Amino acid sequence: MTVPLPLLLVFAVLLGAWLTWLAVRRADRRRLAGRVVVSWVAVACLALLVSPPSMTRTYSATEAILLTEGYRPDTLTSLLNRLSPKPKVFSYDVKADRATLVTDMAQFKAFNPAVQTMHVVGHGLEEETLAELGNLQVIPHLSPLPTGVLSASWPKKITLGEEVQVQGKFTSKDQATQLYLHAAGAKRDSVEIKKGAEQTFSLKFKPKTAGQFVYHLQWRDTEDSVHKEQLPVLVEAPRLLNVLLLSSSPSFEVKFLKNALAQKGHGVAVRSQVSKGIYQTETVNLPTVQVSRLTPTLLQKFDVVLLDAEALQSLSGQEKQTLQQAVSQQGLGILTTFTGSRPKSIPFFAEAVFARISEKEAINGPVKWIGQTTSAAVLPLTSFALQPKEGQPSLAWGNTPKQALVTTYRKGLGQVGVSLVQETFPLALEGKEKLYQGFWAKVLTALASPAEEPAVSIEPIFATVHQAVALTGSGGSQVPTPKIASYKDKTPAAALVGGSSLLSSHQTFTTWPQAQGWHSFGSIGGPSASLYIFPATAWQTRQLHQKQQAIRKASGAERLHNTVSDIFQEEAFPLWPFGLGLLLALGFLWLEEKV
Repeated sequence: MTVPLPLLLVFAVLLGAWLTWLAVRRADRRRLAGRVVVSWVAVACLALLVSPPSMTRTYSATEAILLTEGYRPDTLTSLLNRLSPKPKVFSYDVKADRATLVTDMAQFKAFNPAVQTMHVVGHGLEEETLAELGNLQVIPHLSPLPTGVLSASWPKKITLGEEVQVQGKFTSKDQATQLYLHAAGAKRDSVEIKKGAEQTFSLKFKPKTAGQFVYHLQWRDTEDSVHKEQLPVLVEAPRLLNVLLLSSSPSFEVKFLKNALAQKGHGVAVRSQVSKGIYQTETVNLPTVQVSRLTPTLLQKFDVVLLDAEALQSLSGQEKQTLQQAVSQQGLGILTTFTGSRPKSIPFFAEAVFARISEKEAINGPVKWIGQTTSAAVLPLTSFALQPKEGQPSLAWGNTPKQALVTTYRKGLGQVGVSLVQETFPLALEGKEKLYQGFWAKVLTALASPAEEPAVSIEPIFATVHQAVALTGSGGSQVPTPKIASYKDKTPAAALVGGSSLLSSHQTFTTWPQAQGWHSFGSIGGPSASLYIFPATAWQTRQLHQKQQAIRKASGAERLHNTVSDIFQEEAFPLWPFGLGLLLALGFLWLEEKV
C-alpha cells in the first residue's frame, strides 16, 4: 500500500519533533547537536523506506546487450562503462543479475522494435537463432573457448584393412596438451598441442576386426582430469570377390596374386596355358568349376577377370564374344595386362592410346595410385605409358598422372581396364605387403561392379540424445514399420513419429533418442542399419566454436539503420542505502545514551 506523501511528511515532522524534544529534555547536554541531527537522519531514512524515491535512467533505444553462455562479468562491466547512454541488458538461456531473460528472439524483436544493434557477450548464438534477429547489427564480444576439439572429421564407415584417420583442430587454453587417439583399449597415436594455440592435428589407427566401435580423442586438463570425445566407427568386413586369372603361361605374378587373394578370403580360379590347347587349372575358396572354356554360365560366377594380352589373343572368337557380353550385360570387370614391348590397342578390351616415354625397352620406375599414403612402389615397366581419354580415369601412374599405367573405362554395365604394370610380385618379395595389397585392392575395387545396396540404410547415422532427428531409411518393404533398438539389450530405445515418403522405397521418420550408444534401425527380426546416439554433453567446445563462427559471420553483414530517440525510464532507487542509514542512526542513538 502506498502512503500519501502529505500524510508521510506530517508523520515524519511529528516524529522528528518528538525525538528532538526528547533530546533537549535530557539533563546531559553533551552531544546534543549530534543527537538532534542523527534523530532527523533516522526519520528521513524511515520515510524514504516507506515511500522510496524513483530516478530517471536514460537507455539507448537502438542498442542492447545480450548475455549468452560463458559471458564474463568484467566484459559486461567494461561494455557498460564504454557505451553512453547505456543500453538495456538481456540474457538468452542464462541467468544473470539485472538482465531481462529472453527465451525467444523473434519475440524479443517484436517487443523491442527500435533496437538496431545487438552486443552479444559470451560464446554467442546458434545460426538458427541468429536468423531470428533479422536485420539487427550484431557486434560480438566473445569469451575465450575452453580447451577442447574445435572441429574433427573421420570416416564414419570403413572396410576392414583401411585406416581410421582423424583430422581436425584443437585449442589448448591453459597449458600444452597431449592429444591421444584411444582405440581398442590403448593409446594408438598422439600429438602435442601448444598452449594458447589453435592447432590442426591428424591421428590414425587401423582396426584389426570388423564391428561397431567407439574410439576416443583423449586429453588431460590442468587438474589432471581426463576429457574425451567419442569417435564412433562402423568397421565392415571386406567385400569378397571371385576372381578369374587367365595366363598365357605359369608365372610368379599369377602364383603370388592367387595366394594373396586366397589369404584374404577371395575366391580365385586360375587357368594357365601350358601348351597349345592344354591348360593348368586351379581353384581356391571356390567350388570346383571347369575353367578350360569360357562360357556365360562360368562367367556369372566371377566378379573380375584378369588376363594378359597374350592370353586374350589366344582366346577363340566365341570366348571373346562371351567375355564382351558378360562385361556389357552382367557388369563383369576385366583387366588386360600388356607384358610385351609393343603394346597395341585392341577393340573393346584395350581401347587405349600408348605413348613411348623411354628409349629403353624395359625400365624400372615408380608406380603410384589413388589413395596411396606411403612411398611410391618401384616396379619393372615397359617403355610406354597410357594417354587417358575423356572418361578413362587413371588408377595408377608413373612420374605424373598424365603417364598413366592403369586406366579403366565403362562398357555397358561393366568396367574394362588396361595395365602396363607387368609384375607386382617383387613388392611381396621385398616385404612391402602393404604396397602390394594396396595396389591390387585399388584395381579390383575399381573393376568390380558396385556391391548391392543393403536391405536397410539410413541417413544420418549419428544423432544426439534427447534431440529430435529425422531419419530417412531405404529398403523397400522393410522400412514402413521400423524400430530403433539398443544393441545392448535389444529393447526399443526411441519412438518413431511420421513416415512420410516421396518414393515407396524411402521413408522419413522423426525420433527423440533416449539413450546413448549404438542402436539398430530396421524391422524387428529383419534387416537393420546402425545408428549411433551421442550423449548430450558431447563435443561442447566444437558447438561453442560453431556458435562463435556463426556470430562472426553475422557481424560482417551490412544493415540498415534508422534514427530513434533514447528511452527514458523511471526506476526505483535502491533501498539498501536508506536501510543502512537507519540502522547506523539508531545504533548511534542507543550507544550514545549508554555512554
